[in-house]
Amino acid sequence: MAKASIPIPVFTEAESFTKSKFRDFYIASYQDAPDAGLRRVAPHRHTYYEIIWITEGSGLHTIDFQSYEFKGPCLFLLQPSHIHQIRKDGPTKGFVLKFNESVFAVEAGAENLLLKYGIFDNINVQPVLHLDATAVALLDDLMQKMLQEYKQPTDLSEVIIASYLKIFLLQVYKLKDVHTQTIAQPVPEPRYLTYRTFKQLLEERYQQQHAVQDYADALSLTPRTLNEITHKYAGKNVSQLIKERLMLEAKRLLHHGQLSVKEIAAQLGFEDAAYFTRFFTKNSGASPLAFRSKELELVS
Repeated sequence: MAKASIPIPVFTEAESFTKSKFRDFYIASYQDAPDAGLRRVAPHRHTYYEIIWITEGSGLHTIDFQSYEFKGPCLFLLQPSHIHQIRKDGPTKGFVLKFNESVFAVEAGAENLLLKYGIFDNINVQPVLHLDATAVALLDDLMQKMLQEYKQPTDLSEVIIASYLKIFLLQVYKLKDVHTQTIAQPVPEPRYLTYRTFKQLLEERYQQQHAVQDYADALSLTPRTLNEITHKYAGKNVSQLIKERLMLEAKRLLHHGQLSVKEIAAQLGFEDAAYFTRFFTKNSGASPLAFRSKELELVS
């Protein structure tokens, strides 16, 4: 009898973002103990973006079944779709930074940063980004500032962290650009371009269009094909991505604004405020008013 295959573990924001103050962001510095385990239990993937900055140490990083040797200081950029595993030659030291695209919604104009610049694209061309002393000093300063803001949060921390992260990613983009000027860039995969177009459409239309069919029609695809594409590159189906975008905006409006639940429902395209309340409660575990009350307690 054939042995059943073991599914690839998927780590989500709920499991990996441990501070309630930052729903879309996590950062930590680390230093392996001499007797620390040097291998992940199994290859895994995330539903969020991850940056691994190894300042000291070496080993082998397997990304989507391709193995790459590394030696610090170096940087790895991982998309939600990547399956990866790190094997270390010995103890390492560095930073781990995790975020999803929603972290940029607190800063006007930055929402499509990842799509516009393709910072996490072409991982097969540049799986490891090695850093010189100048780049290390620059990125270390930004990492330390994000870490300090994360550890000692204030009411402005979300905006400050989003700004630092934007600068960090644009600096990484500049470093990648310098490294790749002499490398022939492959033509992007057609399905990935479709995924990027879908994400742009979602950002433009989520307040008016809640149905998978709407986006499939706009892209001249069947819902099944569009679901296959989003699952490949985001690890989630179209309905989940629409739901997450609506929930994120609803939480922001409840937390930052003075609109009533009825007004928020209308702004997000729900004709019936009662239905919006059921939708929000089902996906957050609390009613809109209970969520707003809890958020006010956290910042008071």
